[in-house]
Amino acid sequence: MAPTGKRARAVSPGHRFKRREIDLAEDSKLVLHTDGSISQVDAQGEVVHKWLADDPEWARHAIRFGLLAQPNTQTPPDTRVRAPKTVA
Repeated sequence: MAPTGKRARAVSPGHRFKRREIDLAEDSKLVLHTDGSISQVDAQGEVVHKWLADDPEWARHAIRFGLLAQPNTQTPPDTRVRAPKTVA
């Protein structure tokens, strides 16, 4: 059954990031991909390291793009729906 109430809206399953690159020393780059992963690419275009968004090291590199790691949040229960009253 689909939820109803003020919080019953479609929420995207994941956040999309804007692809960006930061130049590093020795012609290498740090690349933020649209899925949130970050790659370090060498001068020849080969991926040297890759960090997924759930990797503990991801936040250390994401800060260079102005991103902060945040825990997943949960939608609070709908305050307008009341539990049925019991008859004693």
